[in-house]
Amino acid sequence: MYSQHDQGYQRPPSDAERQELQTMNDSSVGLQVSHAVDSETVSQVSDLSDSQIIRSENEQLGEHHVSTATPTTASLPSSTPTWLPYTLRRTPLSLILGFLLLLELAVVVLHVVSSKNLGLAENDGSTAVAISSKFVPTLLAVALSLLATILLDDVKRTEPFARMTAPDGASVKESLTWTTSAWWPFPSPLGKGKLPLFSATLLFMLASLIVSPLSSTLLVAQDVVFDEKTPFKQLDLASLVPIQPIPSATTYFRTISNILQNVSTTAWITNDYVVMPFWPGNLSTIPLSPILSDEVQRWSAYTTIFSAELECEPLVPQWNHPMTSSTMDTKNISITLSSKSGCTIDLKLSNDSIFSTAGGETWSSVNNISSSSFADKLNGFISDDARVYEGSNFQVHGCSENETLISSTEGSYDSFNSDLTNFIVNGQVCQNMYYVGNSTANVILGQGQSVVEVNTSEYHMTKKPIAATIANTAAFDNVFFDTNWTIHINPRWLSSNFDESVGPAVLLSAMHQFSSSQVVTDASIGQDMQRIRKQFFAELLHGTFELMTVADAVEIPGSVITTSRRIVVVSGVAIALEIVLLVLSALVATVLYTTRPSTRFLGLSDDPSPVLSITRLLSSHHPTTTAFTYASNGSTGDLGQSLSRFRFILAGGQIETTKEINITPNTDSNGSCGVQEQSKSPALRNVESITDAKKRKLFSPWLLGLLLFFLLSTLATIAALLQYSQSQGLYNTAFVYNIDISISGRKLGAINPASLLTTFIGVVISIWWGSFDNTLRKVQPCLAMAKAPASGNKGIAVSYKSSYLLWAAYRAGRRKHWILLLVSTGTFLAQILTIALSSLWTRAPGALTNSMFMPQTLQLRNIPMVEVGTLPQSPHNGAANAGLIKNIFSNLGTSWIYGATTQLTLQGPDPPWGVDGWSFVPRPLNITSQSVQNTGNGSELSLESVNVTVNTPAIRARLECSPSDIVNDEALWLTRWDLTNKTYWNTSANPRGLEVGYELGVWEGADFGKTNEFPLRQSPEGANLTTTFFVNNRRLQCCENRTIPSAGMASIGYWSPNTEPGKTYPDFAKTWPANFTIKWIRGRPIEGILRAGQWPGETAKHLLFVEPPQMTALNCQPIIESANSQVTVDSNTGRVISYSILEMPQPYDDAWSSAWVAYQHNFTWDDPRRIYVNITVSHGVLFTTGLLGSADIYNFGGKAVDMNPADTVENTQEQTFNLRQPGLNVDYMTYSMLSLVDFDHQQLLDATTLERTANRTFSIMYQHFVNNNLSLTEGGFAYQAIDEKPAADIGDRYHGILRRDTQDTNASTTGDQGVDFVQIARPVELLHISTPAAWQYNRMLPGPIDTIADTIVLIAGSTKLLELAKLRSTASIKGDSKVLTKLDWFDDAEGQKRWGIELADGPDESDTLIAHHDSVDARQSSQEEWDYGRAYTTGETENAADDPAQSPFTSSIPHADRVHSNEPTSDERWIAERASSAS
Repeated sequence: MYSQHDQGYQRPPSDAERQELQTMNDSSVGLQVSHAVDSETVSQVSDLSDSQIIRSENEQLGEHHVSTATPTTASLPSSTPTWLPYTLRRTPLSLILGFLLLLELAVVVLHVVSSKNLGLAENDGSTAVAISSKFVPTLLAVALSLLATILLDDVKRTEPFARMTAPDGASVKESLTWTTSAWWPFPSPLGKGKLPLFSATLLFMLASLIVSPLSSTLLVAQDVVFDEKTPFKQLDLASLVPIQPIPSATTYFRTISNILQNVSTTAWITNDYVVMPFWPGNLSTIPLSPILSDEVQRWSAYTTIFSAELECEPLVPQWNHPMTSSTMDTKNISITLSSKSGCTIDLKLSNDSIFSTAGGETWSSVNNISSSSFADKLNGFISDDARVYEGSNFQVHGCSENETLISSTEGSYDSFNSDLTNFIVNGQVCQNMYYVGNSTANVILGQGQSVVEVNTSEYHMTKKPIAATIANTAAFDNVFFDTNWTIHINPRWLSSNFDESVGPAVLLSAMHQFSSSQVVTDASIGQDMQRIRKQFFAELLHGTFELMTVADAVEIPGSVITTSRRIVVVSGVAIALEIVLLVLSALVATVLYTTRPSTRFLGLSDDPSPVLSITRLLSSHHPTTTAFTYASNGSTGDLGQSLSRFRFILAGGQIETTKEINITPNTDSNGSCGVQEQSKSPALRNVESITDAKKRKLFSPWLLGLLLFFLLSTLATIAALLQYSQSQGLYNTAFVYNIDISISGRKLGAINPASLLTTFIGVVISIWWGSFDNTLRKVQPCLAMAKAPASGNKGIAVSYKSSYLLWAAYRAGRRKHWILLLVSTGTFLAQILTIALSSLWTRAPGALTNSMFMPQTLQLRNIPMVEVGTLPQSPHNGAANAGLIKNIFSNLGTSWIYGATTQLTLQGPDPPWGVDGWSFVPRPLNITSQSVQNTGNGSELSLESVNVTVNTPAIRARLECSPSDIVNDEALWLTRWDLTNKTYWNTSANPRGLEVGYELGVWEGADFGKTNEFPLRQSPEGANLTTTFFVNNRRLQCCENRTIPSAGMASIGYWSPNTEPGKTYPDFAKTWPANFTIKWIRGRPIEGILRAGQWPGETAKHLLFVEPPQMTALNCQPIIESANSQVTVDSNTGRVISYSILEMPQPYDDAWSSAWVAYQHNFTWDDPRRIYVNITVSHGVLFTTGLLGSADIYNFGGKAVDMNPADTVENTQEQTFNLRQPGLNVDYMTYSMLSLVDFDHQQLLDATTLERTANRTFSIMYQHFVNNNLSLTEGGFAYQAIDEKPAADIGDRYHGILRRDTQDTNASTTGDQGVDFVQIARPVELLHISTPAAWQYNRMLPGPIDTIADTIVLIAGSTKLLELAKLRSTASIKGDSKVLTKLDWFDDAEGQKRWGIELADGPDESDTLIAHHDSVDARQSSQEEWDYGRAYTTGETENAADDPAQSPFTSSIPHADRVHSNEPTSDERWIAERASSAS
């Protein structure tokens, strides 16, 4: 009878029910071990022999049914036991559910925030970010996994008790022998009461095998793009329209630099377009440089776009006169050039014209092809008999195009015999148009560059020809076709192989090394023309932009797009975790609902884990213990088979067997019984069971060995990978491959399988180790008792089943259970290992390195170069070394001075194998490309370029300067003029109101005899050293900065050699290195102040300052030094990536060893070779001499004895390597220095700033000089081949006109070979190891203790222990150090040998221990037990009969035989005696 309220418990029976129950029990047949017996009977039973016991058992077990006791009325409590494991209680489960919901919410929030904000935080490499992104997710996942483990353990260990509280109980296999060790096989959720175990198991599996591995890839570092709408500013040209072109020296310099050096002059000029500058509104200046910002970002806005489009087609020649097959018999040539479009040009030239003999190009407008703008060049070309050709040398027919190029090679003509075979002429006819439109433009900033991209489709949809109201396009054409190009590039002064070029064709010729044959034969000449046309138009517009200020800007909408390395949530992983965490929450909620006592009743009053608790559950029900006593044979499986006929029920705090179950004997084919070995005595079966059980191992050796092997393998693998990562790098595809996650084409991020794998390995180790820990925690009390007698708090009264990690280790340490302490600590470390393995890998760019044999082919030059010079045939000719100096400037396409200037002023690139002023001896790098890895994402990294690290000599040049004190005394370098003096000055022509002027230099008398020099100091020989304001002693003429009505500030800056009296450039020093002077002059000059009288050319004009100017001058010594170095370069480009100087730099004396020393054989006077000499020069001398003379290339040969009056002033028509424009007159070196201070002219007046900028400029100039025209096999200016030897026969020292007092030191003939092995580094993705990885009881127990039955077997025959459990509380036994139990062989109450747990003391002492109590509560409890027992047996209390739960030992009273007895049974008397002695 079970009421709904009691959930499986019977109410206390009435008297009638007791009578009925007594009658039923009296009629029962079978094994009645629970019947009351007297002491005599007990003694008789104890005296039975083994044979008698065996016979009695055979008689009893031979029955076809076994009668078991029905749950006694005395065992039913009056209140419901409600004990639950801590984690199954409502509050902890609610907290776990809350934790899961918080994790779910956290993942959702992080996912949403990451998606909305494109990441969670900047990946700044800080510890906080690293911990938050790598450790925290896995830490939380491990915590969740631990909670799931604890929850599953508590559900499993209470499952048998829940099953036994069912009304009909549970079979032994479903209850007492049910194994709880493993979480597999997976339980079924179907059936009553199965949901808790199913939910807890699934919860554990998902938390451990899904959440933990995925948590390691939830947060990753990625490059994220931000698009922020922000107000922009844009230049507004409304105030300048129509735009007028204003060319300046910088316009030509920038155009030439872009065309010849291929450098960007401003980011707003692309190959095809000019973009109207725009910038974020928070910038205070207009960004116009090649690098607009150092920030890594992208600007985007809708802006105005300009373009110049040139479409050309070839002009094909047709010879009219003479025929191409005949020789010339006339002075005239007639050729017709025609295009497919119908444009024809008749060209008529005389065969002795310069155009015909030297070759050249003319590029002009079609309508202007024979206009006066080309007269200076074409006058010599026009035939003297041009009248026969209708008075014109060019005739154009049917040309719709607006410009043309005509080019020809040089011919071999004279007045008598000419050959046409070498003469080629052709051309291009082109249509140029200027357009303006609007388009979205993107400016990509970062990585040392700024790139502007134009939406071409938008632009072509909106573009239209530039109207006259927007820009004066005719003026743009006129400026482009002007002959001023030759001022900035003059082939006559740069190359001996020059051609005659007109207008912008000069730049076209420079692109082809001034070779007319290259121009004529170049099939892509039209593309070159387009490039020049577009760039010059763009530079003219850029000049207009530079005239504007921020105030001229208007506001436009735009966006700033930035790329940042941020911590982002991988969407695919987040979605998976959100789903799993939601499922886990539902599972926990299911467990919470299904484990309430009203749904899943356990019938327990306290934790059943300790042995003592199981003992209490059996202490008053002898049928259960007796059944296990006679049925146990050592294994759970055998117990389940032996007791399969029984069902067990948990009622009234006792595990009892149900009423009898009829059994049909299992008979085999021979007629014998089955597996029940009923003929054997319990003692014999017990001994055999122990022997058989020892075959079962507590810890399987092969599993222990396998775990050890797995741990060692993991440790060895991580150690090997760590060593390999540090030595070579983990670059293989298996390590760096990423798997993209996408749903319906939408990318949800990428994960690295390596992180998942290592996290999974950590989880496996954790679970595996945890299984051993779980087993050891279960058996540790038994192990302690098996080892030696143990007190209650170390044996039967203690359990570690509900203790985990460090708490279990702490409890084990307190009880000196050292092995358990180590194992539990290992379990804790296994969790840390899981966290560590989850963050073990970091994928980042790296390099794959290996060594390669690569011999050095070059070394620093220690042998002077030998060049052929032409001796001056008269004092009027220049020096013999002029040609050598000229040659180092001849190729403008590879010009070192252009290259250095563009690097310094336009952020151009460093030369190959050079950086920071250092030049490294190069090697030929023949590295083959390889495909070394596949990083996923459908792309394979094919390595075209690798990095090469090599030890090699390095060389650099620098300056040591000191300020010149001469500037403090204006009388030594400045002349004050009285401009009202009509004797010296043309007062009528000069500006009125200007009465005083100041001129650079000290002038003596009316003859102006001191020219353009000023003194420096005394030389060691006592001679006065002087230098000049210009590069030489020519007088400065330029440049004013005229602003109405007064003169504006202007600057002058030149580098000039220090010379002794009588010495001139290039022969200005006896010893090297020779000093030179750097000057910066700032004042308010006026050009063209005329002297009185008649003066030839420009000599009458003077440059005067309206007030004394400021000047800063430095006296500098050049130093060239070398050192051994290690450098890493890009194998394709030679770009230096990194370097280190390995020693203190030392002066490199070989750079100055030979200074223009001439050699010649003893030629006779009539030998034509006598005018040539072999000149040796060291590269330092050549570089410094060329650099100091570069601003006046017309005068490389030095000043002649009788100069032309025009040669006394600077040639303003020669600006190849200097800039002259309003307010500025400087050489390229000083212009570079000015750019280093952002063109702040005032800053260079500071001597320190002037020295700093000069030093960097000198180093960069030298760096480009070293790399100019360099051959990796033969060397160059500063390098020579390894096997190079001095010239064998260059003649004897020449002491003719070339100076004799020159130095010449013997140079060494060998140099350091260098190391032949280099290190190759291929850029790859590497997987870095960012976190280091962590690392005998079978003889004592016959097998594991996995089930309740395993514990019952050990205590079933332990009479004393069972009685002790009835009498004393758990706390009393646990705190009594005298109560000792032991797991060993002992004699049971029947005198049989048993293996189990029993009190360790003798009989007398045991009785005392059983009755002993340590506290007042214990004594009171004992008194109450005696009073209750006495009252109950005498019938003195009705209440006791109605409420048997009032007695602690009520459940031990035999239920059927003594209900109506007035005398106590022998058991009751024994208990009462013990209680009496205790009281």
